[in-house]
Amino acid sequence: MRWLPRAFGGDARAPRDIDSALRDALLGLLDRNLDRAEQALARVARSRGAPAWAYLALGKLYRTRGEMSRAIRIHQELLLRTDLAKDERLETLVDLANDFRRGGFLRRAIASFEEVLAHDPRNVAALRALARLHADVRDHAAALKAERRVARLEGRDSGPSEAALLVEMAEAAHAEGRTADARRAVKRALRRDPASVPAWVQLGVLEAELGRAKAALAAWRRVPEIDARSGPQVYPRLAATFAALGRPREQEALLHAVLEQVPDDVGARLALARALATRGETEPALVELRRVLEREPDHLEAHHELGRILIAARREHDALRAYGELLQRLEHQGFRARETSE
Repeated sequence: MRWLPRAFGGDARAPRDIDSALRDALLGLLDRNLDRAEQALARVARSRGAPAWAYLALGKLYRTRGEMSRAIRIHQELLLRTDLAKDERLETLVDLANDFRRGGFLRRAIASFEEVLAHDPRNVAALRALARLHADVRDHAAALKAERRVARLEGRDSGPSEAALLVEMAEAAHAEGRTADARRAVKRALRRDPASVPAWVQLGVLEAELGRAKAALAAWRRVPEIDARSGPQVYPRLAATFAALGRPREQEALLHAVLEQVPDDVGARLALARALATRGETEPALVELRRVLEREPDHLEAHHELGRILIAARREHDALRAYGELLQRLEHQGFRARETSE
């Protein structure tokens, strides 16, 4: 550990006022002056028999600044000390794992968090990090195992969190062209959490790709039933699929049913306006859009859709007025057109 005092350019034998340095470090952190905090902590590190907390603090500071190689080196050398207390060694292991994770060394981070758990099997933060890391390297089986351990320690149902990981597994398999594996994973997700909106969305995508339009519709229709706010994720897909099946009116019926249950559902009302406009029902479409704007005057998408429908109806004067209102709303929200130089 002798390299650490030398690394800061000081004499390990020189006496230092640790209390003063600690005060300076704290003030530097409160002022968000990390250079001042580093200099103060380095003064402690230069002293003979410097406490472990000084190096732990320096390591955290380096990680905060993104200086991962310095953070890793400090923590690795600190683990060589024979005088570390049990809690200090555990904190150093956790910090080293976080260094590797922040630095993008995911496999080394996994190994480090597993070492943390060997010393502290009930460390929920380490388990949660391990679950995320396993998912990031697409070892979803290990991620699910870690997530179940987290849920047991926290005394909660692991269903929703397992479903989220299974949806990630399905998306990864889908991206690799393994549609059957993706479908199995998303079905598992829905068994673990029948109210998982991402799972229903993904199932619809997979069914549509397999040419099962009715099954895709059934999956997507569940989304606004579960969470009206998530409806906009599937309304365009529903509209396209109903249109392809020659059943566009069913899209409108679905949207009317949603609005009967939740009259303030802006996403459903906007989708209804588009559906009406598509089949030439301009005035009813405009009525729906104005209802949206009565409730949310700054809804930019509704302003844009209003102008688009008016242009399609060849009502240029009204369209210009609608787009003028859109520009005013944009400016009100801080948007400024980029100036061009001649």
